Amino acid sequence: MPAISAEYPRRVAIAPFTNLTGQEEVNPTVSILPRLLSSRLMAIAGAEVLLLPPGGKAPVEEAREARLPLLLQGMVSKVGKGYSIDTTVTDLATGQVAGAFYAAAATEDEIIPQLGSLAAGIAEKVFGVKPAVVAALPPQTSPAPQLSPSVVSLPSAPSGGVTAPAAARMPVPGPESSLTSPVPGEGWIPSSLKNAGQSGKIADELYGVVAGDRDADGYDEVIAYGQSTLYLYRVKGTEIFPFTRVSRPLQHHFLGVEAFDLDGDGKKEILVTDLVGEKIESFVLKRKGDVYEEVAGRIPYYLVVLPDWMGKPVVVGQSQGMDAAFYGKIVTLRWDGKGFVAGEPLPPDTNILPLSAGVPGLSAARFGKEWRLIYTDETSRLRILDAGGKSQYKSSAFYGSTPDYFEWGPNNPLEGRRKPFPLRKAVRVASGGGEFPLVLIPEVKKGILDVTKGSYSSTRLVLLQWDGGEFLEKAGTQGNNHFVSGADFLPPPGLRRGGKVVASVIEQMGGFYKDKISRLLLFQME
Repeated sequence: MPAISAEYPRRVAIAPFTNLTGQEEVNPTVSILPRLLSSRLMAIAGAEVLLLPPGGKAPVEEAREARLPLLLQGMVSKVGKGYSIDTTVTDLATGQVAGAFYAAAATEDEIIPQLGSLAAGIAEKVFGVKPAVVAALPPQTSPAPQLSPSVVSLPSAPSGGVTAPAAARMPVPGPESSLTSPVPGEGWIPSSLKNAGQSGKIADELYGVVAGDRDADGYDEVIAYGQSTLYLYRVKGTEIFPFTRVSRPLQHHFLGVEAFDLDGDGKKEILVTDLVGEKIESFVLKRKGDVYEEVAGRIPYYLVVLPDWMGKPVVVGQSQGMDAAFYGKIVTLRWDGKGFVAGEPLPPDTNILPLSAGVPGLSAARFGKEWRLIYTDETSRLRILDAGGKSQYKSSAFYGSTPDYFEWGPNNPLEGRRKPFPLRKAVRVASGGGEFPLVLIPEVKKGILDVTKGSYSSTRLVLLQWDGGEFLEKAGTQGNNHFVSGADFLPPPGLRRGGKVVASVIEQMGGFYKDKISRLLLFQME
C-alpha cells in the first residue's frame, strides 16, 4: 500500500446506500448505514459529515452545492450466503477516487458491526487519522462468505488515490462478556451544554420531544408533544420556529412519541403510543409533502425504539394489562407496510422487578462487549439490566421523571381512585459511543412529595457516560424551577463540537388560575 502524500479535508457528504441484494427486508438496515457511518467518522476522525437525503438531486451535484470536497457512496450486495459492503470516496474537485473500501458480513446482523472497520479504514487512508486502538480479530463463529473477484473488485485508484483492503472484523459479543470494560477509546466528549436558542411560548404542557429528519434545506425537524397534540417545529441555526401540529380529541392521551424510519425510504415516521379511554391504540404518521397522514392505527402496543440492540435499532412493544397497565413479554416489531408484526420477545423477564412495572422508560446500548437494556424505573432510578432482567446497576440520582401519569386498574377505595402509573423518559443514546455509551436525560431533584403529585425542587439536562461501573456526568445545564421533560440529539447523530440538543421545558403547569406554558430550548455541545 503506497503512503498517502497529503490528507484530504475532513469534510464529506454521504449519499444513501444502495441495496443490491434483491431483498426488501434488508432495506431498513441499508437505510441507516449512512447515519451510523457518519457517527463513526465523526467520533474517529472528527469529520464534518453531511447526510444527503434520498430522492433528491444527483449526489455529486448536491455535495458540490454544499461545497464539500468529498463524496462517499456505498452499496450492499448479496454474495453467496453473505453480504458485501462496498464504499468509494470521490474527490469532487478532480472527480478521481480518493479511496475504495469494502467489508464482508456473514449475516445481515453482522453488516452494521462492520461499519467500525470501514470507518477506521476511511479515517486512516483518506483523512490520515489512525485509530488509537485496533481491535483483535475474534474467533469466527461462522465462516466468512467466499467473495468472487468479479463482485468485490474495486476501481483502480488514479494518481493520488488510495484503494484500501478489506477492513478487519469488529469484535462480536460473546456469552462470557461482562460490564467491566477495557480502557475507553479516544474520542471527543462534550464538557458543557450552552444555551443556543429557544422557541416562543407554547400554550400546553410538553411531556417530551424527539428529533426527526434533516431536510434538503438544512432544517432539522423536532416533534414535541402534550397530552393529545403533537407540535412539529423546525430548527435552523439557533432559530426554532413552528411548522405544523397534529391534534386528537381530549379523550386521547399520548403516552410516548418516537421517530423511526420504518420503511427504509430514508425518512422517519412518527410513532405515537396513544391511550384512548381504556385501550392502547397507537398510530403511525408519515409525512407526505407538508402534511402528516396516519398510515396505521389501533396498534395494541406501547411502542419504543431501542437505538442500539444487538448492533442495530429496533422497534419493540408491550401489550396492555388488566390490573397492571402493561403485561407480557416485550416483543420486537416488524413493519410490513401496513402495520406491525410481532417477532421474537426480548430475553429479560418482565414478571420480576424492575420490568414488571412496564415498558415506559426503556432504551438499550452496548456496554463493554454486551448489549444491555437501560431502564428508567417507576421511581426514576436509572438501571442497567442483565440478560435475565435483574438490575446490575442502579443510580442514586433521579432521572427521566415527568409530571405526566395515567390511572389504571381497579378503584382503590382508600384513595378513592385507581392506581397512578407515572410516565418517565428513556435515555437518548449518542451514536458512536462504542463500549462506553454516552446518554442524555433530564435529572430531577425531587421535593417532599412524589413528582407525579407536582412536587420537585429543580430539574436540569445532563449528559452521562458509562465508565465500566457507573454513569459519570460529563456535561449538564444549571438546575432551575422549570421542568425539563425531555430531550434529544439533533441530526446528524453522534457527538461533535457545536452539535445541538433540543429540550422540552414546562415553564408553568396549568391550573384553575394558571395557563399552561411550555417552550423548546436549544443547547450547543462544547
